[in-house]
Amino acid sequence: MIKSFVNLGKLLLEFKNIYKKKYINTYFNKFFTEFKILLNKNQWFLKEDLIISFDYWSKVLKRDKIEYLIKGSCRYCKKKTVLVIMPGNIPMAGFHDFLCVILSGNNIIIKLSEKDNIIIPIICKILINENPSIKKRIKFTKNFLKEKYDCVIATGSNNAFRYFNFFFKKKNIPSLIRKNKISISVLQGTENNNDLLNLSKDILYYYGRGCRSVGKIFIPYNYDINLILKSSYSCQYVRKNNKYMNNYKYYKSIFKINKISFLKNEFLILIKEKKYYNPISVLYYEYYKNLKNLKENINNFRKNIQCIVSKNFVKEEIDFGKSQYPKLEEYSDKINTIKFLNEQKKLK
Repeated sequence: MIKSFVNLGKLLLEFKNIYKKKYINTYFNKFFTEFKILLNKNQWFLKEDLIISFDYWSKVLKRDKIEYLIKGSCRYCKKKTVLVIMPGNIPMAGFHDFLCVILSGNNIIIKLSEKDNIIIPIICKILINENPSIKKRIKFTKNFLKEKYDCVIATGSNNAFRYFNFFFKKKNIPSLIRKNKISISVLQGTENNNDLLNLSKDILYYYGRGCRSVGKIFIPYNYDINLILKSSYSCQYVRKNNKYMNNYKYYKSIFKINKISFLKNEFLILIKEKKYYNPISVLYYEYYKNLKNLKENINNFRKNIQCIVSKNFVKEEIDFGKSQYPKLEEYSDKINTIKFLNEQKKLK
């Protein structure tokens, strides 16, 4: 089974290469036409987004990394059927849950997001081609209310979290439910140009729609905020996405009508704001005077923060440009999916 996922990683590398017009291994040719036609139907994900996602998964779907992920997994316990309600904010957003469920020996029922309902089915087709035995372990559904399952993994907005939490508790179904989180960055004024260019990736990759996307930055007083706008041009490919640019135009108009002061370039708006959760195309920023006080303020909100991108600020920080490249064993919301699945297998 691990070999099938390793081969999938090689295939995703090939797809990344075909977009860059490099040599393609003929072993994977039969998937290319279908893959490219279907991927072009998604209105949110452009070629650039897919290259980012494929590049990430091609790097982490390695035998040693997968073996480390499932170390201690209860693969020979009684199989469970796991409902996975997948998000659709970034390409293959629910694939990590899929990986954990299948490699831990369970069966999976997949409820796709309408915003990302193309890639995962193709991925499953490729895996079944590699290992036909898993076909009977994978099922797609449009209405999970009609399905039978032993436990559930669900990811969604804060409103969806409240609904899922209420619904599955009422049904007494074991559940791992994740809600919307935000990522932040702390600048200290010592960052070099390369740091700022990488920070733009943390802000704008996937149009800022991921929980690992930086939506707010903290900057010292007297910091030249225009440096952020200048460095963001390295990710101006977002201008090609009509949905993103519609958000940009909408919020620019709203701020003007309400006479809210803001900075902008052709695709990104900066607003001075104490709130954390930012809308698409808008980056919040806040000044700070004292790093110690800032750490205390962030700690008070820490349960809602997925990533802190910084340099020499906190122990668990992430390097600039790395927020969208977590380790394979780095779980969303720091909840161990494999451990959750093992606990369900041991239940009578």
